[in-house]
Amino acid sequence: MKKIYNLTLLSLILAGAVIMTSCGKKIASSASGAGNLEYVFTGNKAYSYTQASAVTQSIVFGGQDINTSVISELGFTATGKGIAGGSLILEIAVDTFGVSFSGMGTSMKEDMKDLKGKSFMMTMDPKGDNKDLDEAKSMTYTVGGVQTSDLKESFMMIFPELPKENVQIGYTWQDTDTLNINTDSETAEMIINSNNTVESREEFAGYDCYKINYTVSGTRDGSSQTPQGLIIMNLDISGTGYYYFAINEGIIVSDNVDLKMDGDLIIPTGDTVPIYMTTKSDLILK
Repeated sequence: MKKIYNLTLLSLILAGAVIMTSCGKKIASSASGAGNLEYVFTGNKAYSYTQASAVTQSIVFGGQDINTSVISELGFTATGKGIAGGSLILEIAVDTFGVSFSGMGTSMKEDMKDLKGKSFMMTMDPKGDNKDLDEAKSMTYTVGGVQTSDLKESFMMIFPELPKENVQIGYTWQDTDTLNINTDSETAEMIINSNNTVESREEFAGYDCYKINYTVSGTRDGSSQTPQGLIIMNLDISGTGYYYFAINEGIIVSDNVDLKMDGDLIIPTGDTVPIYMTTKSDLILK
């Protein structure tokens, strides 16, 4: 029983490392200061980013607290390739991609070497809507030999959607976003409500930026198929974050989010155990 339970949790936490990173990005609805905000990504200029995520998980099983942690890092370069039909065309090249896990008396590190140097094309409108990631869907990878995913899940919300209205310092707005995750082994739905405020205009990393603060709440319900059986997870989500949008260049410079998630986990034996997770995710323009 203990062996099955440990393997099940390993599969779950590794899947969560990638999906929670997508979550952090989804939550960060973008906005900015004294006018109309839009992504630019033109002129064939390349922008390199690093996204680091740290997930800690605690469950109570058999009267004991079991703690695990996952650290993941995704490095990529986005290059503008022009505009077609009102949509921005971006080439995304994978620079680095790795996941490390520790807990339950074991540790491991996965380096997705096969994806390094590979690239795909994506499109989105200047507000960050209507993303086309069909090419990313075909770029798959396996974590821990048991959890299969693709790059579409990692890039669905990598660039936040911008507000349709003109904004200024002090401007506030609310968003409700739904993220559906469907892979060979994972099915989940996340519903996220965010309250956003344009906090200030300041120089950050050499860019003239608007800083946007936000708070979030929501749910994550889903299931994951593992070699040991089906896992069902139901979580409540809360958190805070902030990001910087470069006004003149039309790019995200930094995006940071801290999340808390708690709920129940149903493992293949039918047992229900409480689960608590924290996630810290940072996207930085290098």
